[in-house]
Amino acid sequence: MKAHLVEATPDAGGWGHWILAAPAICFLGWLWLDLFGILSPLQSRPVDFLLGVLVYVFLILLPFGYSAHRFVTSFPGIFQQAGWTVQPLEAVKPEEQHIVRYVGVTRERAGTDGRRILLRAAQGWVYLEIGAILAGAVAMVPLFFSAVEFGFGR
Repeated sequence: MKAHLVEATPDAGGWGHWILAAPAICFLGWLWLDLFGILSPLQSRPVDFLLGVLVYVFLILLPFGYSAHRFVTSFPGIFQQAGWTVQPLEAVKPEEQHIVRYVGVTRERAGTDGRRILLRAAQGWVYLEIGAILAGAVAMVPLFFSAVEFGFGR
């Protein structure tokens, strides 16, 4: 069924998305700050920390989250309208809502401002974390068989 896609706006200013993505963000931030501290020519740990956080937020956190959001929302058919609110162009009976396959004919993105950039980055980090979990699950299968072959788990 044909539908109009409107960019979704997370509830509570996107805090739920930031909390959901917090494990990946904190782990990568910790790794980045350690690496930044090792490579920094400065001898002041507080200055290294402050500069590392600023670089992390503006060169890693926001661009990667925003890019992931843009990538996932560019393919609503593949990612099942992730990041979009679906507005059917034809009437749908309530009992048919869950069996109807919607095809996005038109898309309407929200205006870009500072708040929207943060919302998109939060959603993007959730998508990145889901991708990392799925990639890890796929990678664990051959690792498991390799470990069993060498006698682990017996």
